[in-house]
Amino acid sequence: MKILIYGAGVQGQFLSHALNTKENTVTMLARGKTLEQLNQKGLKLKHLLQRKTTIEYIPTINTLSEQDIYDVIFVTMKYSDFYNVVPTLAENKSQNIIFVGNNMNPKLLQKTLMQQSHHTKHITFGFLMTGGSREDNDTKILRFNAGELKVGNMYGDIAFAHELNSIFKNTKIKLTYEAKFEDWLMSHAASILPINMLFILKQSKRHHTNDLIKETIPAFNEMYQLLEHQGHRIRPKAQTIIFKNFKGLSYILLKVVMNIGLIDQTQGSFKELEAIYNDIKVLNQDTALTTRHLDNLFEKSKSVSENN
Repeated sequence: MKILIYGAGVQGQFLSHALNTKENTVTMLARGKTLEQLNQKGLKLKHLLQRKTTIEYIPTINTLSEQDIYDVIFVTMKYSDFYNVVPTLAENKSQNIIFVGNNMNPKLLQKTLMQQSHHTKHITFGFLMTGGSREDNDTKILRFNAGELKVGNMYGDIAFAHELNSIFKNTKIKLTYEAKFEDWLMSHAASILPINMLFILKQSKRHHTNDLIKETIPAFNEMYQLLEHQGHRIRPKAQTIIFKNFKGLSYILLKVVMNIGLIDQTQGSFKELEAIYNDIKVLNQDTALTTRHLDNLFEKSKSVSENN
């Protein structure tokens, strides 16, 4: 299968590595220093839990033209950047596109791309269950087992499920089809927002961690309540039960997460967090629900980010 990985951040690099089999022809779209490094030194990944390093040389491009046709395009970038590439994807004649990453409003993104394109488009969404960070000489990857890509559609069945199954058939990475994936994506985006803002504030050392955690717990509950008010189910359900009914346990869990350092490998950029926050505030319009604690965390973390 002919595959384009559109974006060469942590997720794009790992997905390129995971799908690089003799049955697949993988190309990466990258720019700037990342493109230069990939072409000169190859795709170098340091797998933290597996304690190994892999180096591969994968073909690269820096632009996508209308006639560059692929069986599937995986768009792997920050949520805040998805709309920047919509015009290019709309012009391109490839039919099958999967947006991989955080997404607070997948239906709007799908609608926007469909409206701008004159070509047939099958659009679905995915989330790669890996983390990591980019360094000067390599990219660190945090994954359990061989990694997992969750995928799901907004309407009906995935039109290119056959192509996806063929792509993943001889890979080690797990492909999981999720029902009601809109709820899953929105629940996940709502979950990573306060915990990433908590991390930003903790790193700044301007606020006491215990006080921040005590404000983060009600921020979780504000978002879960808002999503449920708008007709969405929290997936998985356990997270809303824990934060709503077991605040002591919630405190301990957040304390542990802050101390073990895993959040270092899963944190998002503030620009992406801001995009998620803005979408949450849109959901909050015309409701009587409050997001006071979430708003406080956002303003504090924004101030820290602007001064760094």
